[in-house]
Amino acid sequence: MAQQARAAQTRQQIIVGAAKLFSRVGYERARLNDIVGETGLTRGAIYFHFQSKDDLAKIVVDEFATKSIEAVATIAETGECGMCQIAMLNREMGRLLTVDPVVRAGIRLVIELNSGEAPVPVYLAWIEALKYLVSRGIDEGDVRPGVTPEDGAVFITEAFVGAQVLSHAVSGLDDLPARIDRLTGFLLNGLMPDERLAARPEIGDARLAAALG
Repeated sequence: MAQQARAAQTRQQIIVGAAKLFSRVGYERARLNDIVGETGLTRGAIYFHFQSKDDLAKIVVDEFATKSIEAVATIAETGECGMCQIAMLNREMGRLLTVDPVVRAGIRLVIELNSGEAPVPVYLAWIEALKYLVSRGIDEGDVRPGVTPEDGAVFITEAFVGAQVLSHAVSGLDDLPARIDRLTGFLLNGLMPDERLAARPEIGDARLAAALG
């Protein structure tokens, strides 16, 4: 049992080390020797768990997708209003991008490795989750007339991805939390009627984040 635990710990150490390198230099520039140096392990230890750099990249993307889904589920458990959950999800994904190397590398790899020939599953999952939340917001009277769940979800996703890409380009994601707060404010002002936004003062700041523990 202890051996299995050590093997799992080593495997995760490799994934995190590879993620740190991918997030800094991208997929093409990352070399296996650099991943070895990042993890502090031997090449043999890495090959015991993974066959190639490509295998590692796929695992990082899969873990990123899992963490994204877990964030959606955790926020759903708060029972907050639909638009509240959208604000919480924006801020939580922004936080994860700054503190979690797997999430940071995953979103970069998704962009770099997608050929454009097929939709990106994690983005489709985000859009579906946001469509549900926008639909809830419509039912709760928190969305301006004329906004459809599809349009709202795509708009929010495009805005978040754009903020993430720009932040990575100009500051290495250091300014992402401030960008996400500003972006969330614009999204809420654009999507919610003024009187509904005024009726939910907590939605415009970070107080909702306390609900995530």
